Amino acid sequence: MDSFNFLRGIGADFGGFIQFQSSPAVLSLSLITTILGVLLLWFFLHKNGSSVTLPPGNLGFPFIGETIPFLRALRSETPQTFFDERVKKFGVVFKTRIVGHPTVVLCGPEGNRFLLSNEDKLVQASLPNSSQKLIGKYSILSKRGEEHRILRAALARFLRPQALQGYVAKMSSEIQHHIKQKWKGNDEVKVLPLIRTLIFNIASSLFFGINDEHQQEQLHHFLEAIVLGSLSVPLDFPGTRFRKALDARSKLDEILSSLMESRRRDLRLGTASENQDLLSVLLTFKDERGNPLTDKEILDNFSFMLHASYDTTVSPTVLMLKLLFSSPDYYEKLVQEQLGIVGNKKEGEEISWNDLKAMKYTWQVVQETMRMLPPVFGSYRKAITDIHYDGYTIPKGWNIFWSPYTTHGKEEYFNEAEKFMPSRFEEGKYVAPYTFLPFGAGLRVCPGWEFAKTEILLFVHHFVTTFSSYIPIDPKEKISGDPFPPLPTNGFSVKLFTRS
Repeated sequence: MDSFNFLRGIGADFGGFIQFQSSPAVLSLSLITTILGVLLLWFFLHKNGSSVTLPPGNLGFPFIGETIPFLRALRSETPQTFFDERVKKFGVVFKTRIVGHPTVVLCGPEGNRFLLSNEDKLVQASLPNSSQKLIGKYSILSKRGEEHRILRAALARFLRPQALQGYVAKMSSEIQHHIKQKWKGNDEVKVLPLIRTLIFNIASSLFFGINDEHQQEQLHHFLEAIVLGSLSVPLDFPGTRFRKALDARSKLDEILSSLMESRRRDLRLGTASENQDLLSVLLTFKDERGNPLTDKEILDNFSFMLHASYDTTVSPTVLMLKLLFSSPDYYEKLVQEQLGIVGNKKEGEEISWNDLKAMKYTWQVVQETMRMLPPVFGSYRKAITDIHYDGYTIPKGWNIFWSPYTTHGKEEYFNEAEKFMPSRFEEGKYVAPYTFLPFGAGLRVCPGWEFAKTEILLFVHHFVTTFSSYIPIDPKEKISGDPFPPLPTNGFSVKLFTRS
């Protein structure tokens, strides 16, 4: 049970008891009893770590812990301060409490390596209950061991490089159409909402074969509500972000369930192929024993894919343009790479998979953007046994958290870390292991990272070949998350200059 729901339940029960009783003495007694009950529960929650050497830190108030400063950091321009302040005070291993769960945070490459390389040995993936309700307990994020392997194999049929090659033409056409309809001919555009629309439309087309603009807008609205609610305080009241997100997930499932039935019929009739999109891939997948995925597994993994392919792709695409404007030499080098690719093609010849592989400098720019402003804040694991690390004991059942913000911007791992320098990712240059982790690592490395890479590179290509330059309306526009990932606070409006 969520700690917030538990507290709400205590409050509701206590309120009802007050209404039933009338004596002031009884009221006082009931208040004392409730307070004692809360304190006793807090004591028992701490008791499992009382006889061991826990990492230093602050568990904060019962249940709430440090959730509020954690969420405040997510929404700030400097989310890394949540870690920096505590590392300075406690060291690279510290304890806290986030959304009701006692949590140990491991900072730096050694902590990242330890956590991400011990999946299903010492730790297992763990989602906050609120996130699990929205993304789904049958998604790949929540599955472990053999079940996780099977789902990863199912998604790989759609996401592996051999399959991605077949989507390049469709992605490229979608991006060209979008730029022509929404960007070209406008003196000024707001980049963030346009990129969000583009990324979602690509997903709805390639995942479900949905190309109707009205239906795309409807699904996009539901996804936006889910994203906003996924890291909000999980209060299930009418009007809260979390309640709106739950309602949106229910409506999304209704639409996708209808699509599943329609596609099953088309597959039986032979009017749809088993590899034409993610919908067909998951409906026709069978594991080594011949078992198909359940409808609930398919729906939850649709939810995961929409969620994972959205803001974490939107963020680097938008922020790259913002960072490049302040580095005109780097932008010109990127432009020359893209124009060189065009110059080597015959008239009317479309962009190809080999062209994407040749965009080495463009990908360095994207990597440097993700280093400076990581698209993910980090993720949880849960200790499945008592863990002894760096002289401390992490009790079984506790959450453990890692974040790229503990390495990406640190001088000890990246020279002149505060500067935007794409050249640090040139081939042959050494990047220490477990210091650059925009997509995670280990068994749970993001399965769709190459899909995201393909989208971003194709967008850069068509943007650069359509427009000769751009000028931000507010070059000093702030960047923050609400709650994450980092994005320009006002949508990043720019003036565009069409290439002749």
